[in-house]
Amino acid sequence: MTGKKSFGTGRLVIIAAILGAIIFGCVNIVSGQLFRSARIDLTDQHLFSLSQGTRTLIGDLNEPIRFRFFMSSGLTKEAPQLAAFASRVRSMLDAYVAGSKGRIALETIDAKPYSEDEDRAVAFGISPIRSSTGDRLFFGLAATNSTDGKSVIASFSPEREAFLEYDLTRLVAELGKRGKPVVALFDGLGLSANPQMGLREAQVLTQMKQFFDVKPVEGEVEELPENTRVVMVVHPQNLTDKTQYTLDQWAMNGGATLIFVDPNAENQIGPRGAPPPDASSDLPKLFKAWGVVYDVKKTVADPTYALQTERAIDGRPTPMLNLPWLALRNEALRKNEAILAQLSAIVVTSAGAFDTNKDGVTLRPLMTASAEGGLLPVAETKERTADMRKLATQIERGKTPPVIAGRLTGTLESAFPAKPEGSTRKEEHIAKATKPANIILVGDADMVMDRNWVQRRNMLGTEVAQAFANNGDFVINAIEQMSGGVALADLRGRGVSWRPFERIQTMEAEANQRYSAKEQQLQARLKEAETKLQELGRGGQQGNEVLTPQQVETIEKFKTEVLATREELRATQFALRSDVDRLKSSLTALNVAGVPIIAGLIALFFALRRSRREPPKPSA
Repeated sequence: MTGKKSFGTGRLVIIAAILGAIIFGCVNIVSGQLFRSARIDLTDQHLFSLSQGTRTLIGDLNEPIRFRFFMSSGLTKEAPQLAAFASRVRSMLDAYVAGSKGRIALETIDAKPYSEDEDRAVAFGISPIRSSTGDRLFFGLAATNSTDGKSVIASFSPEREAFLEYDLTRLVAELGKRGKPVVALFDGLGLSANPQMGLREAQVLTQMKQFFDVKPVEGEVEELPENTRVVMVVHPQNLTDKTQYTLDQWAMNGGATLIFVDPNAENQIGPRGAPPPDASSDLPKLFKAWGVVYDVKKTVADPTYALQTERAIDGRPTPMLNLPWLALRNEALRKNEAILAQLSAIVVTSAGAFDTNKDGVTLRPLMTASAEGGLLPVAETKERTADMRKLATQIERGKTPPVIAGRLTGTLESAFPAKPEGSTRKEEHIAKATKPANIILVGDADMVMDRNWVQRRNMLGTEVAQAFANNGDFVINAIEQMSGGVALADLRGRGVSWRPFERIQTMEAEANQRYSAKEQQLQARLKEAETKLQELGRGGQQGNEVLTPQQVETIEKFKTEVLATREELRATQFALRSDVDRLKSSLTALNVAGVPIIAGLIALFFALRRSRREPPKPSA
């Protein structure tokens, strides 16, 4: 009797485990379709979740936006390595729709060859990807708003996957606002053209005007231009209290502020073209209150990134590293920051360094010197006859590399206890910031001037500005990001969804090694046969000549050889993938069924163990 009960219990547990596995699989498939946006993100870097800044931005949208996601069904078959990335893109788009309170609509379009959808994709500016058969495949996004505004991601690139959320949020921010963002420019270095002195407009200002509505601000300022989105301050010198108060209160309200100061602005021109009596710039009153440490008498020197120049030593031009002239590359640029991700070099000259000394305020580095970098007195480095070889032994190095540019975040305190005397501002005084700081500090004002990043050349009678560094790109990227508010400013690079299986990669390499030589041989044989076939065909068409039976037989022979070679080539290409595909299928099956099977086996083990331990019940 007990044996029968134990057998019955075990059998029921097995049946329950099998049914549980089936139900688990069904629920997994159905829920994946019905509740695409309702999911828990357990990935290491929350790859499928939106940041708080993005959620705030799309939740506050007033402008309806329509996403048209062009995704060809044959793309992942043509490029299987894109499958995980494509899945993440779709999931992220769903998340934007779900969080927008109905303001964002999503249309997924499979643009098949020779269809109207293919024409739509091309019309929107989506870049086609050529398949092995010559068909055009699409993997991009076109977004529009109610005023015919359009923004396009021509092709989603795996190289930009770490910045997928940034690219999508920037697109939404751009469509959610009307007109070009207004940039209030405080220019203390001479970016604007000066015909009297024969100075042309700085290239960075020319580029800024293409993307933004730049409003120059001069003299004492108590009110910023209407609809200002970003304040850009270049080389501030001797600003009045009222002007500094305007900047202070803008920052207290979370206003986007891009500040360029310099311990030695080498591009500054004094009165009548003479050297200026003081080429340094600073905002000491504001910096002190905000917790920013900046020594206007020190410049960053770095043998690692220093440029090679000539200096007059003992009356002779001597080549040496000019320690304060730096071409920042590689680790000097924080590539996990979206505004620097695709930049390769930024040139700075006699740059200052920043730090912070207040709780609640942090400086997130954007550009730094190397571990060999440190500080030198400006008074010594700016001398034209200074021997940099000797100064290299005097570099003051700290525990961490000097920060040349950084993002200031946290809660700031005002530099003013109240409005300055005689102020006509109508707004109430803000003693402590009501919103997080949105400020980028750069310790070199020279970097925006042409000499640091642009060469002008004459091409066919036209003067062309050719960039040799990414200084201009940095300025445009920074303003663009900051004009999107804190939502964009807080977005940084995340991980990627693709995780390679080392075993699969090894098998692919081995398969390629086995079959690639044979495949190349077959390709050559096929090309030779097709060429001979074309020559014979042309010979029969010239002068309406009649082919001899021998020529017809030769043509048929080559046709047969072409077909046979193609068949053998297909078989070789199939063999190239078969082992890898089998392993991938096994891994997929294990991934889908493994968890419920293991859970069922564990349940069965404990059930059998429990049934054996239970004492037999006495029969009535």
